[in-house]
Amino acid sequence: MAVNMRNWSPWSPASAGTRKFQVAAKPMRLDGFPGNGGDDGSAQKFVAIKIKWKGEPKLFPFQSRPKKELSSQKIVPKGLGIIQWDEDKWFDNTCCFSVASNHNNYPKFGAWEIAFNVLYWDKMDSKAKKAVIGRVSINLSEIALKTDNSSVEQKLPLSLQIDGITRHAFLTVLFNFAEIRDSQDSAAITRGGSVKSVEAKYKENVKARRRSLSQEEVSPDESDESKDAEQTRKNDASGNVLVSDKKEGWFSWKSRRFSFKRAKTKEDKGDEKAEGGCVVNVDPLVSASQEGCHDNNPEGAWEEKEIISRDGQVKLRAPVFLASFDQRSDKAAGESACTALVAVISHWLHLNSQSTPDRSQFDNLITEGSSEWRKLCEDATYCNDFPDKHFDLETILRADLRPISISHNNSFVGFFGADKFEALKGVMSFDDIWDEISRCNTPRIYIVSWNDHFFVLKVDSDAYYIIDTLGERLYEGCNQAYILRFDENALMQKQTDKSENEEVGIICGGKECCREFMKRFLAAIPLKELEEKEKKNAVSYFSLHQRLQIEFNYTCLFSPSPSLTSSPFSSQTTSSPLSE
Repeated sequence: MAVNMRNWSPWSPASAGTRKFQVAAKPMRLDGFPGNGGDDGSAQKFVAIKIKWKGEPKLFPFQSRPKKELSSQKIVPKGLGIIQWDEDKWFDNTCCFSVASNHNNYPKFGAWEIAFNVLYWDKMDSKAKKAVIGRVSINLSEIALKTDNSSVEQKLPLSLQIDGITRHAFLTVLFNFAEIRDSQDSAAITRGGSVKSVEAKYKENVKARRRSLSQEEVSPDESDESKDAEQTRKNDASGNVLVSDKKEGWFSWKSRRFSFKRAKTKEDKGDEKAEGGCVVNVDPLVSASQEGCHDNNPEGAWEEKEIISRDGQVKLRAPVFLASFDQRSDKAAGESACTALVAVISHWLHLNSQSTPDRSQFDNLITEGSSEWRKLCEDATYCNDFPDKHFDLETILRADLRPISISHNNSFVGFFGADKFEALKGVMSFDDIWDEISRCNTPRIYIVSWNDHFFVLKVDSDAYYIIDTLGERLYEGCNQAYILRFDENALMQKQTDKSENEEVGIICGGKECCREFMKRFLAAIPLKELEEKEKKNAVSYFSLHQRLQIEFNYTCLFSPSPSLTSSPFSSQTTSSPLSE
């Protein structure tokens, strides 16, 4: 029997998880632009509007580039403050609006952003760079939700910076919305409920974009939008949840890559944070005495380690297994290879379901995964999409490094501390996810994505295992990949001050320590910081999404057969679904 999924699985049926629209935008006029005061042709200036279909906010914006389009150029008129493009063409895109909530059958969409940049340049200098003198963004999902008509005109206020002087202006844009019924329809439904044929040019674009994930769901631009990113997030304070669905079988979440660092607290001002932001400290005596003590054993050995959380509040005693090195070592040379590594490790675990790797096998998996990653780095196609070489999970699976796939119906996306923030009311929490995972006794393997990193969660009836190829995740300074085992021997306690003779408080034991490890070791500091901000003012959804979202991607062996799709992203797989 399949597990009864909650509302906040992003792979629920398309009708419940997303609403797909064909959206067309047309800049009409720019009011408030200073006229060109020149008397000769050499003084002519030109203006154009650059349109960016930025899409839903992503945690890691380098995964793909937003679709960009450019209006026709207009000569800045003398004396007049109006520039018109009303004879210009329409610009269109297919947009999937995530349904964040659905109270009383009235949907609330997640943010989906389109940006307009005003470009200004001197035509006489062919090498002159087009300067961006003004920017404005708008949330398309809010317009789609509020309008009862297929077309709507928006007057967008913006500031223009010309020759060091700020001028206030308005950009008028005409939008057209046509809802796409499903992947087979050539008709669209307006919010009012009437069915209208989509224009011929829209139909062709819809068909093309269904075959192109990058145009179905695009991410924020990583270059010239950094300056106005904060203002954009302030303008969109709806706090809607970003979950989307690709009924055709493609990934809808595109595991995100975004470089950011946690602000240091007073307690750890001098500490250096490891990649991903969830480093935990270890008792110095433990790390000093046990680090490298097993290097001569090719098979390795499980060891009891006591690990202290970075905030110093709790300590975990659990069995740990260390590889000889981690992904950043010279032997592996896979500094940014975590997505390739989790694919390779997951595949090995499926083939060896009754065991975990010994040291030589673990080392080989790290070198193999890193080697696969380096091969992708040599492919210009991948590097153009990911200049930082942080490939997302979808790209890794499409590259067919190993025959594994993701079962959408058995995967989860949620948030740590969802009940503590107004913007996350009603979304799936981490505890909701863990309840679903723990109530099923079937062995499973998840690829977990959290805070700019991927690791593997192996679920067995008698133990949970976290397998991570980045040693710094275990404790600061660790340079060995590790496996944490949460079995009957695992114990989590409150960290006490020995000088005050405080009573030791047991938090939990056994497999439950895995849940608490993720909450108290991975998410405790960012969650506390955001809670403090929430008390002063509502925290933006972007910040919550960036620091608290966690994804559990259920993996299966992928074996193409005539009765099944050949895509590794299909919700159909050769493995049995979760059983209660």
